[in-house]
Amino acid sequence: MHKHIRNFFALSFLCAAASALTLSACDAPEGGATPESQPTLRTPAELGLGDGWVEQDRGLWSRIGADGVEEFVGVGEPGKLHGLASLYAAEEHLAIAAEAEGSETSQAQLAEIRAIIVDIENTEIAAPSDEASFRCQAQLTHTALAGPASCNAVQANAGVTYNNACNATTETIQTYTYATCGVVTTTHSCGPKTGLSVGCGSSSTLSSATSSCQSYAYAASNYYSTWKINDVKGYCAPPEPTCGPCQANYDCHCGDFEGCVPRNQLCN
Repeated sequence: MHKHIRNFFALSFLCAAASALTLSACDAPEGGATPESQPTLRTPAELGLGDGWVEQDRGLWSRIGADGVEEFVGVGEPGKLHGLASLYAAEEHLAIAAEAEGSETSQAQLAEIRAIIVDIENTEIAAPSDEASFRCQAQLTHTALAGPASCNAVQANAGVTYNNACNATTETIQTYTYATCGVVTTTHSCGPKTGLSVGCGSSSTLSSATSSCQSYAYAASNYYSTWKINDVKGYCAPPEPTCGPCQANYDCHCGDFEGCVPRNQLCN
């Protein structure tokens, strides 16, 4: 139906979503290469992304964040394919919405994510330099957060910053977010930007009292990408009590939310 979404990347997305430790369909080396001949990939911890990551497939790592939502890191060329697969899934969602709604906004959102996918497809993976420096170290930070927001709302935030005053090594960075409830979607993208001191940030928030909602955040740089998907809406606190003060012979014995009732009235 949507020719842009290729079966290879659909398979890669299924592998990532399954979060299985042994996925033979995803493990076949490209071009018959043996595992020994493939380049060694950095781990998330080696990239400064903290601990707790579990390797799900070659180049794909995940962990459960503090908010209980799984977050992903795609490292190197294999990880890039997994990150692209998550973008293809988002593209499919927007393509269905654009076909059903047919508005200029939905068509623009579909064109936006397709342009991002082309940018990522054409971006060359560049491993971090092994050159050590005790006096200077370039700083690269990633943020990819997707979760519930205020009452009945979801939000997504993605950011990448890079600062290098040490050498001439540049980074190409990009961010994308979307939030959707029912047939309504809001998106934001930044990049690609390339330089020695660059930053990108995207944010999307949406709410709905009745529709199911989802949010997605994606952040990418030269060697790895991070992303997160959420389908939990924000908690809605119960309304504040409204009972009282009550007139004579009335009180709130049936509960504040039922208001003032006669003192001799039986509660439901």
